[in-house]
Amino acid sequence: MSTVTAGPVRRAWGALAWYLNGLTGQSRYAAYLEHERTRHPDREPLTEREFWRRHYAAQDADPGARCC
Repeated sequence: MSTVTAGPVRRAWGALAWYLNGLTGQSRYAAYLEHERTRHPDREPLTEREFWRRHYAAQDADPGARCC
C-alpha cells in the first residue's frame, strides 16, 4: 500500500473502530476509566468485569429505560 492511500485507510479503520466501540458499549468502560482518573484519582477503579456487572444490575433494577 502506498503512503498516499495509507492515511485515508487508517482514518477509515479508526472511524470504524470508534463506531463499533460505541455500538457495542465498549466506550462506556473507557469513559468510566477516564472519569475515575480525573475525578477520583485516589479511588481504585472497577475492573471491566465488575463495571459490566454493576451496569447490568442497574439496568435490571430499573428497566424503564429499555424498550423491551
